[in-house]
Amino acid sequence: MRVITTIVLCIVLISLLTGSATAALVAFENHRLSVRIDVPTRTAYVIDNGQAKLQKGWNAFHIAASAVIDSLAIDGKPVPFSTLQIDELADLPEGALENRAHIDTSGQAKLVLFEWPHAMPVGFSIAYSAVFDDDVENTRFSHGQVAREVTGTIESRGAYLSPSAYYYPTGSEDQMTVVLTANVPGEWESISDGNRISSEVEGQRKIQRWNNPYASDGCFFMAAPYLVRSQMLDSIEVACYFFPEDSGLIDRYLTASVDYIQMYSELIGPYPYERFTVAENFFPTGYGMPAWTLLGQQVVRLPFIVGTSLGHEVLHNWWGNSVYVDYDRGNWCEGLTVYGADYRYKLLSSPEEATDYRKNVLKDYAGYVSEGKDFPLREFTARTEASSRTIGYGKAMMVFHMIHNRIGSDAFYNAWRYVYDTHRGEKVSWEEWISAFQHTSGQSLSMVLPQWVDRAGAPMIELGPVSPVDSDTVHSLSFELFQTAEQAYDLKVPVRIHGLDTTVDTSVNLATWRQDYSLTFPFIVERIAIDPDFDLFRKLLKEEMEPVLSAVLGAEQQAFVSWETGAIARVYRAFATNMTGDSVTLISDKQLPPADAGTSIVLFNPTGVPRYLVERMRVTADSIDVMETTYPRDGHTFILSVRGWEGFERCLVVLSNDLQSLPRIGQLLPHYGKYSYLVFKGAKNVGKGQWPVGESPLKKWVSQDFE
Repeated sequence: MRVITTIVLCIVLISLLTGSATAALVAFENHRLSVRIDVPTRTAYVIDNGQAKLQKGWNAFHIAASAVIDSLAIDGKPVPFSTLQIDELADLPEGALENRAHIDTSGQAKLVLFEWPHAMPVGFSIAYSAVFDDDVENTRFSHGQVAREVTGTIESRGAYLSPSAYYYPTGSEDQMTVVLTANVPGEWESISDGNRISSEVEGQRKIQRWNNPYASDGCFFMAAPYLVRSQMLDSIEVACYFFPEDSGLIDRYLTASVDYIQMYSELIGPYPYERFTVAENFFPTGYGMPAWTLLGQQVVRLPFIVGTSLGHEVLHNWWGNSVYVDYDRGNWCEGLTVYGADYRYKLLSSPEEATDYRKNVLKDYAGYVSEGKDFPLREFTARTEASSRTIGYGKAMMVFHMIHNRIGSDAFYNAWRYVYDTHRGEKVSWEEWISAFQHTSGQSLSMVLPQWVDRAGAPMIELGPVSPVDSDTVHSLSFELFQTAEQAYDLKVPVRIHGLDTTVDTSVNLATWRQDYSLTFPFIVERIAIDPDFDLFRKLLKEEMEPVLSAVLGAEQQAFVSWETGAIARVYRAFATNMTGDSVTLISDKQLPPADAGTSIVLFNPTGVPRYLVERMRVTADSIDVMETTYPRDGHTFILSVRGWEGFERCLVVLSNDLQSLPRIGQLLPHYGKYSYLVFKGAKNVGKGQWPVGESPLKKWVSQDFE
């Protein structure tokens, strides 16, 4: 075979380099995968059979870069093949490969090329082995940032294979169906997409089969020495695959998973699978796959995850894992899932918590999304950093919130049920959603796509002069609204009017740069507030925002200043590296860079706190008083946001003598971007909050001096 393969490679290279032939990517329709995990060698032995569409002439597909192929057959006949590593593709002329946009250039895959005499659907079979040994030690997965993701790894703690590891052949297909048979050590449990068909023990091995009843764009696989517990919800098995040391968390996760499945089944429609599994991972992840979620061990242990992220991942079984995303036309799924999970839980808790959530989304946009990092929702596919998350999750959530406010709850959730009924197993985009909302409400939403999905940025609103007019029977209020963004938006602007003993909520339409309004009420108006509950996605005015961590974390660059030296400074450097996910350089207070809008500054143990903090806290040698709570300095770390210091608008002060906890605290900070201040005892957060905000320019008192 080696001689034949070498000859084939020469023929392929000559044909493609001279431009006399082109190669097209195979389109795989289905896979029947058998994956045997060998832990000592970190190797997966794979046999794959299925159906694929070929073109006449040269065909190509991706497979793991480390794969050693034992055999390849088409319609039962062995075919000669050759492989090209990604770095060899640079030598090929532009037209040598069709579907070039689908060619992976990450280095995770190589191309397998072979020739076939006819364009036709065929059966295929391939056998190969591949080593998966990604380093998992420096991964970072948080609310705001994904610095490096693992694609595939096999070790004693477990085996994880994602589609990006190319552990199965991949071509130009958008969707395919998969039946996966896992062969793992007998003390392990496997999990993959969809429903488990069977589980058997053969000697020292465990054989388990998985099948996703829907076509999908990828298949994930995980196996580890799990402790498994489950319970039934009608015909649905709800399970937890946890490591033994975290068995005490299982009851909470099982109970919450059952509650979430019941809630969303009533809200949207029947749960689409026979199982739901919460699986624990030994490195940081937070993924939702068809019928299961994979959460990193540190994430699982966070007390708030059961009430937030878990429900988010359950909801993904409706949005994303049975109604799929047409990524070429924009990823709506994360924003809708945030709306139906993270935000919905706040809404069900209290109106005040929902208002705070919306304001925090707007603060994230102000902090994380600088002009160079903004892009239209249409271009969002997945989060890679805080700015892309803010747009794809936060802005999209606010778009759905604004639609909800326009059409009402009945029409809004009827559209959810309509999309689920009509598009299950299909790929949809924003167009289908807008059509559904219009269908159930009878209202036009023609402004949504052009201004919220296809345009980057956000509106900014200002309130102009306010003039009361009063008589014995009529009380009127005249005012002006302005838009100051580059393009005017078509907005339904909430307006709150306060009288002596009453409050009225109404709205006005604003579709131009400037608009005058006159409203009449049966009472004397004392105060007006524009969008007081942050119902519009917009750029917050400076006066509406307190300084928060996201403003510092989201700056284009950070400068880290230390008043400490030696070993203490090295620990601070580790804190800063973990905070940013990148290597940093410490400077002294004598080396400050020129202040500019794109740079935030982080001060470690300064000799004196900035004036902004002096007005908001009390510092002594032994304690610090923050928002009327006193904490001892010993064993505590204080993270304090500041507006304005030596010309830097975004500033963070770190006060700590707990060197052991500082590096871990640096890892935790991206989870707390909405807060102005944090207090840690060791690495445990014991205090957090926002500094008070002054009066907003969008709120004005109305003069009572009527003439």
